[in-house]
Amino acid sequence: MGVGMLRDDLLSLPGVEQAEIDDDSATPAGVRVRLSPGVDPAAIGDEIRRILALHGLREETDAAPDSAESATVSSSVPEMEERFDSDDALRERESDVPESPTRADEGLDWVSVTEGRDGITVTAGGTSDEVSAVAASSSEPAIDQAVVSAVADLAGAASVPLICSLDQRDLAGTPVVTIVLDEHGRRLVGSAVVEGGRAYAVGRAVWTALSAR
Repeated sequence: MGVGMLRDDLLSLPGVEQAEIDDDSATPAGVRVRLSPGVDPAAIGDEIRRILALHGLREETDAAPDSAESATVSSSVPEMEERFDSDDALRERESDVPESPTRADEGLDWVSVTEGRDGITVTAGGTSDEVSAVAASSSEPAIDQAVVSAVADLAGAASVPLICSLDQRDLAGTPVVTIVLDEHGRRLVGSAVVEGGRAYAVGRAVWTALSAR
């Protein structure tokens, strides 16, 4: 299994917001995992390690995830680092960096799919009351791409990425959407728990992928 599949599997876990692989070789030198705000590293650590093991990365942890922010993992490559980033730890490390508000910092509030006499319209709204609407045909892939277009516009993206793959599956009884986008040859990946409608979950996955750029 390749590095891309490893990244996808990690991002499919509820609570995993970003996964960075040190290189694209078959034996990566390190993995850095960023968790969503409020997620306990100890609670999700076993699932992350299970996925690493499925990809042939046998680990030996020097510090427990619930008592330290990083753990050293040994595998077929010497000294692979697996890092769990909590929201508090990120704020502490970045406290000396000036922050400027961007659309990506504001958040996606809702997504709706409306059918009318003139066809289908996908509309996305942000927490700052900004709205973006895109027309779509009736097929599910077309609606999904319209969600990507509306969310990308809302997030202030310079161009609209295209869907490479979109997958929904149950993980430990929880439905999760994972999307892979292509932005001028660059692959972006995001995932979200399906808590309401599918369109909103796809929108949240797109927002996560765009925010990780």
